[in-house]
Amino acid sequence: MFATRNSTRLSALLLCVAIAASACSDSAASAARRPLTVSLTTQAQGAVADRGPLTDITIVAGTNSLVITKAQLVARRIELAPVSATGCAGVAEAGDDNAEAEDGCADVEIGPTLLDIPVDGATKTNITASVPTGRYRALEMRIEPVGSSGNRNTVAFVVSHPEFKNASVRIEGTFNGKAFVFTSAVDTRIESVFATPMSVDAANPNLTVAIDLTNWFSDGSGGTLDPSNGANGARISANIANSFRAFEDNDRDGHDDHQR
Repeated sequence: MFATRNSTRLSALLLCVAIAASACSDSAASAARRPLTVSLTTQAQGAVADRGPLTDITIVAGTNSLVITKAQLVARRIELAPVSATGCAGVAEAGDDNAEAEDGCADVEIGPTLLDIPVDGATKTNITASVPTGRYRALEMRIEPVGSSGNRNTVAFVVSHPEFKNASVRIEGTFNGKAFVFTSAVDTRIESVFATPMSVDAANPNLTVAIDLTNWFSDGSGGTLDPSNGANGARISANIANSFRAFEDNDRDGHDDHQR
């Protein structure tokens, strides 16, 4: 009887150890992280002719000619939504904690982060991050203006980039030969759903965000909006919010690996 009781206890103990080991193993697996890079491109999507090296983006519509020589925007936060998540929660800052609701999404970049958008047709890597392994269905990015107050990161950002105080987008160029600088306090959350879920694993994948700069100054009727005209600000800001598309692009050629 004594031996039986001890055997039962030993079996129970071994079972507990096995469960604990399994839990640790599961925890370690879920905590595993892999490198991920995020690139930006302004290449036209689809089959297009090679126009050779570019130095800017030129848009000609009717008698108007608009040239974009520099484009930048402020990302407040960039996240990846797992296939099991319907979306990522909004950011709710709390002092220096930069607190947010727990939503299971993977942080790629916590800003403010200044993104330089290539205007030469190249695909350029802007961010290198370490994210949990898994399959993700979408990228969510918050474009938001930066004020002079806030947490430590916000204050440091404004000190380093005073031209972005209360602005999230800044574009330089010419309109009909006249130089302009367009700034806007675009405040929007962008969700770009992948055509095929992306796997973050040992392959070290790259995610590319394609931005249609040619549409930023479109009037929707084939014309071009004058960026120096304040009356066009709201329309241009809306165009910016609708110009993003993200996809897996491991060869960094600016095109979706799953749509060849």
